[in-house]
Amino acid sequence: MTIAVIDRGVGIDAEDLTRAFERFYRTRYAHDNAIQGVGLGLWLVKTIAEAHGGTITATSTPGEGSTFTLTLPVPSAGHDTEAKAPP
Repeated sequence: MTIAVIDRGVGIDAEDLTRAFERFYRTRYAHDNAIQGVGLGLWLVKTIAEAHGGTITATSTPGEGSTFTLTLPVPSAGHDTEAKAPP
């Protein structure tokens, strides 16, 4: 399953984009414009996606916006997806 989130915001510079999923990373734009946050959101999404066997990627054009694409595996038909209690 793939989910794409697209925005038409300020975009992210290429240098910042390579670090966007690092824990506590905030762009220079965020610092310079006093945008609140601690730099955990994208790191958290990446951590959860990877825990489920998925990926998150980003593309961006400064001045035009960004696209974040989350891809998660889909269990095959008949696959038991319910959690089972330990014996």
